[in-house]
Amino acid sequence: MLKPNSRILVMAILSMILPLASTAQTDYLLLKGQIETEKPVEVTVIYDSVGDTYVKSLKTSADGRFEYSGNMPDNGTDVLIYAGSDIYGAFLQNGKTAEIFIKGKNASFAGDNMAENEFFNAYEQAFNPMKYKPSGDQAFVLKEYKKNLDNSREDLISRLPRLKSGVRERGERMTKSYYDKTLCQLLGMDQSYNGNVHDSEIDSIVATVDPNADESRLSGIINYWYNKSDLHKNSNVVDITEYIAQQYAGIDSLLTNEGNKKNLWKTLGGMYYMYQPSDEDVAKFLNAVEPQLVKAPKVREYLAEVRDAYKPKIKDGDKLATDPIVISSDGKECRLSDLIGKNVVYIDIWATWCMPCCKEIPFMEKVASHYKGNDKISFLSLSRDENTEAWQRKLAKDKPEWAQYIFEKSSGDEFMNAMGINGIPRFLIVGKDGRLIAADAARPSDENIIEILDKAIDM
Repeated sequence: MLKPNSRILVMAILSMILPLASTAQTDYLLLKGQIETEKPVEVTVIYDSVGDTYVKSLKTSADGRFEYSGNMPDNGTDVLIYAGSDIYGAFLQNGKTAEIFIKGKNASFAGDNMAENEFFNAYEQAFNPMKYKPSGDQAFVLKEYKKNLDNSREDLISRLPRLKSGVRERGERMTKSYYDKTLCQLLGMDQSYNGNVHDSEIDSIVATVDPNADESRLSGIINYWYNKSDLHKNSNVVDITEYIAQQYAGIDSLLTNEGNKKNLWKTLGGMYYMYQPSDEDVAKFLNAVEPQLVKAPKVREYLAEVRDAYKPKIKDGDKLATDPIVISSDGKECRLSDLIGKNVVYIDIWATWCMPCCKEIPFMEKVASHYKGNDKISFLSLSRDENTEAWQRKLAKDKPEWAQYIFEKSSGDEFMNAMGINGIPRFLIVGKDGRLIAADAARPSDENIIEILDKAIDM
């Protein structure tokens, strides 16, 4: 299960950082921050400009202070601020300095554009995709999620009058667009979880989408528009290379917003490389979409990054690509290498928000129980959760009897990228020499899993 997309495809590109470029010569002090922390924290600032995503990462001082300088698009823009595993929003503008103070999960603001900063932070909290993602064993009740969504929208609407002209109108449009997109997601989830069909309601929402509006791109609802469009539905092309190239040209002809074109091109390009096309097909594809890529150099860069990400990076017999920091449920840190090298280790990479992951847990329990007392093999679950509390709650409920750790975010991201792991659940079998016996191992639910693990033990 791929991790859900967040705004402007942020989660898809965090592990392949794009250079922060500016056409202007002047860098402004845009943001000063203070995070309540006992050690340096990685901070990443991300924003969209005409469909191109700009990312800049930095480290705080030991006492949590940081400064971010750069050059924003004209009239300023809203940005995402990743501080550790938490996400905040702000509004940054050339010649203005915003101040953010982060304590626990809460942020407060001072300095310039306070009302705008408070609005876009509330906006980010209101529409954070993980807020609407139930854990795998949690019942999905549409009415409850819809009420939460409606309350968030009303809070944002109440803040709009305090914003300055221009920003206020943008905030109003973005609130509507992201509300609509999140509602479509919830309706789709209700169908997936409970079998309730909402096609007509989703169609009526999508019918109001302006595919050339910036907010359609920034909220992500443009993907719903595309899936319902004649451009997508009326294609009879079977070959995936020819189909995606055709879609690139169709989007180029149909849309006038260059940023929205880039957004859809990136989405379709990422989907194309998931099919693991041959080098010959890739060359054919890139030649076909050259008229589009010549106008979108960052899309070209993105496609190269995605192509590289989907290439197999490890194989059986290799050592683990990196040695990430992992954290136990009682908060103790160690390296993954501290947990392997003594026997065969069956590793489960999962997250509470991943339903297929959670469905494997009862099977993992049975497998671990089968080998209980066998010192030739051990079991290890590594969580990709960013919400530590959700992970802790899941452990408290399930009470697993095998080792449980959660990735430290930065080194976890590095590990996943270096290993070429693009989706979860993912299982690994590591030998006592630290080398991979299986780089993409069978799941616990596999009917042959005991035979597979027995063979690994005997190697």
